[in-house]
Amino acid sequence: GCTISPVPPVNIAIRFTYILQDWQQYSWPQQPPVTLTHFKLLSGQSVSGQPRTLSVYWYLFPDASVEKPSDYTKTKAEQSRTPGKAEQDKNSDYNLFSQLKSAPSDSLTYRLALCLCLVNYNYGGLRAVAHVWQEFVLELRYRWENNYLIFGLAGGSPDLRCCLLHQKLQMLNCCIERKKARDDARKVLDEGKERSHRDSGSSSASAFTSTKEASPGKSWDSWSDSEEEFFECLSDQGEMEAPQTEENSKRKAEGRLHQHNSMTLLNSSEPLYVPVTQEPAPMTEDLLEEQSEVLAKLGTSAEGTHLRARMQSACLLSDMESFKAANPGCVLEDFVRWYSPRDYVEEEAVDETGSPVMKGQLSARMNIPGNMWVEAWETARVTPARRQKRLFDDTKEAEKVLHYMAMQKPADVSRHLLPCLLHGAILKLKEEESAEHLPSVQISLQQMVCQASKLLLTPARDYKRLEDFINQLVSMETAITQARSLKAKFSICDKGEEKEELEKFVRSLLEEPEVLVIGAGQGPAGSIIHRMFVSAQRLADFTTDEAAVLPPLDEDFNQELSPLSAGSSKVPDFPSPAGREILLRTCVPRPAPYSKALPQRLFCVMLKDEFRLAGAFSSDTCFF
Repeated sequence: GCTISPVPPVNIAIRFTYILQDWQQYSWPQQPPVTLTHFKLLSGQSVSGQPRTLSVYWYLFPDASVEKPSDYTKTKAEQSRTPGKAEQDKNSDYNLFSQLKSAPSDSLTYRLALCLCLVNYNYGGLRAVAHVWQEFVLELRYRWENNYLIFGLAGGSPDLRCCLLHQKLQMLNCCIERKKARDDARKVLDEGKERSHRDSGSSSASAFTSTKEASPGKSWDSWSDSEEEFFECLSDQGEMEAPQTEENSKRKAEGRLHQHNSMTLLNSSEPLYVPVTQEPAPMTEDLLEEQSEVLAKLGTSAEGTHLRARMQSACLLSDMESFKAANPGCVLEDFVRWYSPRDYVEEEAVDETGSPVMKGQLSARMNIPGNMWVEAWETARVTPARRQKRLFDDTKEAEKVLHYMAMQKPADVSRHLLPCLLHGAILKLKEEESAEHLPSVQISLQQMVCQASKLLLTPARDYKRLEDFINQLVSMETAITQARSLKAKFSICDKGEEKEELEKFVRSLLEEPEVLVIGAGQGPAGSIIHRMFVSAQRLADFTTDEAAVLPPLDEDFNQELSPLSAGSSKVPDFPSPAGREILLRTCVPRPAPYSKALPQRLFCVMLKDEFRLAGAFSSDTCFF
């Protein structure tokens, strides 16, 4: 008999790799570039017949696009500076600017970042950016000189959570508000004087004017622009007023705001009034750093410590002077009861008749020798807030901001606006991802926010790491675009089961390196893939004019492909394979016929310019 064992069965697997070239019928579901949806005014050469430069201006300053009454502009500007605070605080995306130190998504700084980015990319490059920035600074100066509030900025002091450029814009808006309020108050005062002048006789009016002009000892024309409303009293007048306590008690009160609860002055039965005080000077983070450096340079000596305390107590001194003007005959204890109630300690005591009474005194820290509050109270003069030297010189600060803006180069502007650009990119990716529901991109976005906050909050930015961060954002944008492209290609079927199968197939394509096509060419996904290859082959075989009249790729999915192939039988459904893979697998007893049958594998890859052959062979090691 024959001792040769029969040949074992061999499993042969052959796989061809085809590359789909269907870009001739390609259309993106989104509008590139991504920021174009934010900047709709620049979608064409002109907007309603207006040049593009004007459209940029209207995008940055919407309140200037249509002529409106001044009252309407003021109302809209105030509303735009605080839009929907309750809703925005609940929205984590709106508060994202605090993590990135950028600016709110509805602010002027945010729109400026998107505008300059788009102008640089599509409308002239660096020169166009410099031109837009110059016009932007000129517009800011115009609004400062004409008392127009800047649109798209939150009211109040500069928000230190935002970038420095946004803080500078808020500082300028504060200056405009102060200047506008001062001018409005002057107009009201002038109108009141004119009304009283008309009511009274000309002789009494002239006598009243001569008296008012003689008392200050200095004409109104001699005051500088920075001292129009707040000014410092004459030194000789202050020296005369300070020691005369009895005269101070009989002096007419000035600058009262309202009565403070039911409190009365300690030395009289007069009610205690809250004075009209000056608001503290708003400061940006660079000004705070400068102030900290100046205070640190004073040293730790007694003289330096005393000078540092005096510099830090300017606001306290102003409030004391206002309090003295509003409450004639007051003492330091009265001021402490209003300004710092914790430093006035009240205790129950017994008077001469044996009745319980409440007696108070200053706290221990207020009685320390050399206390700054005591020294400030002794030097404080009786001066209402409107006659004091301004704590915040809005004219000086506004000019400093405008000078700072004018000196910025395009590179400096881009450095200031980089957090806003990254902020806008993250918000846009979140918006697009929410429509596609990609878990991998969603997780990556959460990680990117934490990474961006670390990169942007450091004093010295690592621009190499920021470049890598931007590349990661680009990769996520590519993933979202791929998801849209696949959904557009595989969303032809409307049947319930097949639609769910196609959606699962698309999700697998996005999350896995290789995906099994269920049903091969007869299944829903396989049929669409086959159809895409057939359409691509027809487009590649015909000329451009002939391809233009061919049916589009998204025609009815239920149409049979056999008539399509019959009309162009010479055109193959698939192109030449880019690669061939052949896999042989079997189980053979080695090295002897009576050895245990073990798996053997031989793999072959044939590409256009490459050939690879790999084998994996096993042998029975028992008894050998």
